[in-house]
Amino acid sequence: MDHKELDALLQVMENPVRRRIIKRLAQEPGYALQISKELGLGQPLVAKHLAIMEQAGLIASATEESPSGPRRRKYSLSKSISITMDVGPNMFIEKGMDIDAQGVGSSRQTAGHLLSRVDETVSRGKDSEKLSRLAEILEEVDSRMRQMEDERIGLLAVRNRAMHEAAMIAMKLELDKRRVLFHILDEHDRTADSISESLNLRELTVRKILEELQDEFFG
Repeated sequence: MDHKELDALLQVMENPVRRRIIKRLAQEPGYALQISKELGLGQPLVAKHLAIMEQAGLIASATEESPSGPRRRKYSLSKSISITMDVGPNMFIEKGMDIDAQGVGSSRQTAGHLLSRVDETVSRGKDSEKLSRLAEILEEVDSRMRQMEDERIGLLAVRNRAMHEAAMIAMKLELDKRRVLFHILDEHDRTADSISESLNLRELTVRKILEELQDEFFG
């Protein structure tokens, strides 16, 4: 997911009312009136936020027949995404990923095994048996994700410490050189044209700084 798409999604999801609607639609599709009653919000307000999220491509809608009145519009989430943001002294990491586009992947052995269990579960047995096994799989998935998050937090602490120490060294440098150095450390990118565009510095200036940093620190 590029920065432009991530910025658009963050702008939509920063509103707490929209997040409540998203959480509700994550459970199952719904209608504006139904959602407004369940969340205790006015229908015009819910309709307004639904329109904004649909325009952003986060949700989709379709009209269908109503058993007791005119046709009505049904809303559902149209994206499966993961957004992470880590902020602190010497740290700013934001990332958006399209889960559907990423898929399970052949290298993700644990996820592939769990997905096979899901497929096997839904292929046979009564609904009560399926639901029981699916609940067990969900519990295992969430447990594994908590373990991974604990490890990730630990790694972020290590990263933050390393960046702090690097920043102490960088503070001895002039401003533009510091900016280029921080870009290298954050993005692992030493390409002059991309650094020039990212930092709004002349490419010739960036190339000179890269040569100096190479001689001073990365030689």
